[in-house]
Amino acid sequence: MKKGFRRGLAAALCVCLSFSVLTGCTKKEKKADNTAALLTMKDGGSISAGAANLYLRYQQAEFETGIGAFLKSYYGEIWNADLTGTGEAYGNTFKAQVLEDLEHMLLTQAHASDYDVELSDEEKSAISDAADAFLSANSEETLEKMSATRESVEELLTLYTIREKTETAMSADVDTEVSDEEAAQRTVSYVAFVAQTEAVTEEIESVSEAVSEAAGEVEEAVSEAVAEAETEVKTKSADVSETEIDEAVEAATEEVGENAAENETEAETETESPEMIEARELALERAEAFLTVAMSTEDFSAAADEVTADESAHASASSFTFGDNDQYPAAAVIEATRGLEDGEVVDHVVVSGTTYYVLHVDDAFDEEATQKEKESIVNQRRQDAIDALYEEWVGEDTFTIDGAAWTSMVFDLAFAKETEAVTEGETEALSEGENVAESTTES
Repeated sequence: MKKGFRRGLAAALCVCLSFSVLTGCTKKEKKADNTAALLTMKDGGSISAGAANLYLRYQQAEFETGIGAFLKSYYGEIWNADLTGTGEAYGNTFKAQVLEDLEHMLLTQAHASDYDVELSDEEKSAISDAADAFLSANSEETLEKMSATRESVEELLTLYTIREKTETAMSADVDTEVSDEEAAQRTVSYVAFVAQTEAVTEEIESVSEAVSEAAGEVEEAVSEAVAEAETEVKTKSADVSETEIDEAVEAATEEVGENAAENETEAETETESPEMIEARELALERAEAFLTVAMSTEDFSAAADEVTADESAHASASSFTFGDNDQYPAAAVIEATRGLEDGEVVDHVVVSGTTYYVLHVDDAFDEEATQKEKESIVNQRRQDAIDALYEEWVGEDTFTIDGAAWTSMVFDLAFAKETEAVTEGETEALSEGENVAESTTES
């Protein structure tokens, strides 16, 4: 599971949570034994059903308070929906990720001594304080639904802290040197002319309306999320940093771009109508006309603004930031701008699918973007090193699981963070817990 998925567990556990019943009726089942082992590692430790359910519900609350709330507005009930396109209910996919995380906790606990990792008295005390804060911040009913007792909270926080410290040691030897050449990023502005027939234009206008409406909802959702994050930061309960938000936005943007590139490639393989052939010729003609302007002007941006102001030109302007080995934007764009200097315009129209690009190199070596890419490369190396060790440690019979207990943990309840701030005393304990879980893992 990605590191951002679990960061700040000690901190986040100190916020107030609420729950609501999702199903119309729930079966009255025999009360589970939360002290019994749910996941056991061969020749190693185990995780109780209570700690496992607590971790599952905590991750559920994180998801439902964040992106899950947005997905619900489109899909309704999300846990039984196939959100990943694999034919699998998302609830099963989500639980599989959580189970893998629990397995990693047991693996790092078993191998902690290999890296001289152990908890100090100060860390144990901070874990106890964090448990106090969580238990006092939530109602008895909520704690019961999450299987949250002092024992289960301390068990989970202890395993979590050991894993974070051990993972830091597991990736301590990775090469942190990244050359400029490997990470080099360039920023390129473009004006894109799209070949489209009248039928395509009508479809695009229809889609644009839907996109505009969705964009408004996204903006509202993001505004609410940012406001909530700001509130949580003030109480030390947020586990989302500005860098993580930027990375999420970048990943989403890249995915959209990749999908667009795929659509362009598919368009190339389709049998084209005479209308599309004519549209292509017109788009190329307009792109070549603008290229002549771009080659002679010193202000590409102003020229781009002027041509895109004419709606009949079917032109749009924006920019890309990428490296030579990126999958986005289109390969033709990456290749055409390779080796150019600041301020250069590609001397020909670059074609990708039904889009005709005029490209201007704004910054042949974007230092800020390159530095971020270096950090990303190092982080990936660390994660690869950690994943390689986990793969080495796991065998076919490494774990046994109480299948009945795990299956009984269903998504018939919705959990969410409350917006009220924790008390001053809880905030102090929260800060202690956050330091245990995060600052002790810094290299």
